Amino acid sequence: MYLETTSVTQLLFVRHGQTELSYRDAFCGLIESPLTALGREQARRLAQRLRRERIDALYCSPQGRARETAQPIAEALGLPIQIRDALREMDFGRWDGRTQAEIQAESPTMMAAWDRGSWMIQPPGGETQQAVLARIVPCVVELLTAHAGQTLLLVSHRTALRLLIGHLLNLSLPNSRGLHLDPASLSKLLVVGDQVQLVFYNDTSHLYPLE
Repeated sequence: MYLETTSVTQLLFVRHGQTELSYRDAFCGLIESPLTALGREQARRLAQRLRRERIDALYCSPQGRARETAQPIAEALGLPIQIRDALREMDFGRWDGRTQAEIQAESPTMMAAWDRGSWMIQPPGGETQQAVLARIVPCVVELLTAHAGQTLLLVSHRTALRLLIGHLLNLSLPNSRGLHLDPASLSKLLVVGDQVQLVFYNDTSHLYPLE
């Protein structure tokens, strides 16, 4: 579907708050890892910031850590949380729950391919990066069509958002690998037709000072 509208649609992207696995720099795909106490405070701070924004719709990954992050935001905005399965995190297969250091020690060649964003990388038993894009991009196009000229907030995950934002900005997979997203960070893009402008990326100013 091609977006013919010339209206400006705003996309706000939120990565969920800190979890125990994100704190350990471990892969966390389809497994569940609830927010830590710090992660819940991050979500609260993010909700306070977003209270000032005029947001028309809130969409969220079905995974618990994303929904935990979205809940205080939904309450602050008075919006329902609309779940979209396509916004879930990448399936890391047998890497799930393991730290990057552990994978590096066990499979240094695969970890090196992952670190450079190789288009050929696929975690054992997991998804390819292309498979993530194949499900998440059509979902976002559908939302842009349904909400042309509005402001959308999407709560999702580090790798899924990195791949999506990289795709929207016409970055290659190796280049998008360099995009970093902190827990409870906020990023903003503007969409006019099929043109995308980056306003800000990985903003965590709302978290400071925060111990």
